[in-house]
Amino acid sequence: MSISRPIDSIAESDLVALIDGAIPESTTLDFKRVTYGKADADKREFLADISAFANTLGGDLIIGLDEAGGVATAIVPFTGNADNESRRLEDMARTGLEPRLTSLRIRAVPVSGGAVFVIRVPRSFSAPHRVIAQNSNRFFARGGTQKYEPNVDQLRHLFLDTPVILDRIRAFHADRLVKITAGETPASLTRIGKLVLHVVPVPSFIDGRMADLVTRVAGGTHSPVPLDIVNFGTNWKVNLDGYLSHAVMSPGQTGGAYAQFFRNGAIEGVGALRSDDSVRSRFITRDLTNVVVSRTRQYLDVLKAYDLGTPVYVFLAICNATDVVYRYVDGSGMGWNETLPLGREIIALPETYIDDLAVDVIDVMKPALTALWNAFGFIGCERYNDVAKWKAGNPYSLFW
Repeated sequence: MSISRPIDSIAESDLVALIDGAIPESTTLDFKRVTYGKADADKREFLADISAFANTLGGDLIIGLDEAGGVATAIVPFTGNADNESRRLEDMARTGLEPRLTSLRIRAVPVSGGAVFVIRVPRSFSAPHRVIAQNSNRFFARGGTQKYEPNVDQLRHLFLDTPVILDRIRAFHADRLVKITAGETPASLTRIGKLVLHVVPVPSFIDGRMADLVTRVAGGTHSPVPLDIVNFGTNWKVNLDGYLSHAVMSPGQTGGAYAQFFRNGAIEGVGALRSDDSVRSRFITRDLTNVVVSRTRQYLDVLKAYDLGTPVYVFLAICNATDVVYRYVDGSGMGWNETLPLGREIIALPETYIDDLAVDVIDVMKPALTALWNAFGFIGCERYNDVAKWKAGNPYSLFW
């Protein structure tokens, strides 16, 4: 096991708990008494250790814990400049592996007498990673408490795992779009066009780390909010799939919105587009881009709060899209025009790959939003004509 807490919240008490509980090293946990030296052999050893985690199941490498027989026994604090040492380790990791590990995290945990380094290495979905420092050109994986060099067959599996995982995520996404279009949604929505946003953290989707999602969300401070263009009130409930936030609608109101937090870590936001009748629905630039950007940002923040890891895939789509139109200001700026309806029930836009949860959502969502505008015959989304103005103020607020 590794430390089951977000790395930013790990404290000395968590390290003491490893000792008091006689926690042993494992496939996902390794203890080092002192930090790695500056010799070439020491650098290669560090890179071998972290790449072995990344190429297997991920895990925590803890520098500053003594062990006996693989069991944590005592804290041995680093007494030098912890910030400088963290940067040195980060620099070695950044330059010594191919491909680069993009989501490795290092935290210098303050303890009595100094610091202990917790290096969180996520399972990589661009594996296998090769140690290239000093022309090493070696691959490593982890089995039990030891690292080893995989043979040819094992390497073949490492190279083939990532495409299979992505196929599973795409199949999940496609299945959800079909169900949403058919009206099989966890909250009641009208049968008009619906904007659909999926944010899927790959590590959680694969290893089931959010199996206790209901308990964690109910006891936490972060939950996804509905993909709500109209701005209804919100309520929540637990369901078979996980945790649901949904719009509270008054009698006679149409539309609806919800956010389903699945047990596999995926977040599904769905919101009905505006409608003037019971058939045709429409959107305008400002409403749609505001809600896409603000909710994508909020969903990424939720994933970060529960340490669900990266990479993340973001999918944007419109379901029940046959009669959806785009309403835009005409050339004179004095009135509105509408496009012809889309004429297709499902519009699935290009997926977005994110390997840093602090990403600028406006920038990374441009290809998907451009493709949506292309579907209506426009070269691109007009919000990107003056992206600096768009980012002014608070770009992640729903209304600005």
